[in-house]
Amino acid sequence: MAIQHHGTSPSTFPGDAPGEYASPQGALFHTGATRDISLYYIGYFSQSIISSLAETLRLQLEKTEVPSPVRRKLFSSFIEMGQNITRYSALPLTTPDQQQEARQGSVCLGWEDGKYFLWCANPVHPEDMEKLRVRLEPLRAMTADEIKVAYKASLRQEAPAWSKGADIGLLTVARDASEPLQFTFQSDESTGLSTFYLKAII
Repeated sequence: MAIQHHGTSPSTFPGDAPGEYASPQGALFHTGATRDISLYYIGYFSQSIISSLAETLRLQLEKTEVPSPVRRKLFSSFIEMGQNITRYSALPLTTPDQQQEARQGSVCLGWEDGKYFLWCANPVHPEDMEKLRVRLEPLRAMTADEIKVAYKASLRQEAPAWSKGADIGLLTVARDASEPLQFTFQSDESTGLSTFYLKAII
């Protein structure tokens, strides 16, 4: 498998360093003392599943008394990451004629080096990989103020047909993040698909 990295080193996200383990999708987490995984789900994502996971997240954040501004950012970014999986995952459970889509992916919430992080992964088709890359690369170079302006402008504009609403979703995550978004693609020649990884530090 080939790994292309954007804004992250191979040893940290995802990578092959000691102390990491692979999920069934090939996603890797570092299990060292610097990371504390609070929530991890791998499986199919639909609107109802995203809602259930979001409620679990809300209760967990309230129980641990996370400050309200951070809690709001984690919650909204979590929702958008789940939505992104239902838009782009190349492994659907449902057929196109079914009203509610369900697609495969994974999502994680954790604590690392004094900050929360959200992480998601899902398989994508090659054509969607390039669309995501073209959208994410400019976001990484934008300042926080520029992202806020782009977010407000996106609310007033129609998203491209191919985006399935992803423009506003990625802008939401970028707006909530305290650092530039990290993303990478891991290709699998046997399937012709790539796994898309997205990480936000809140």
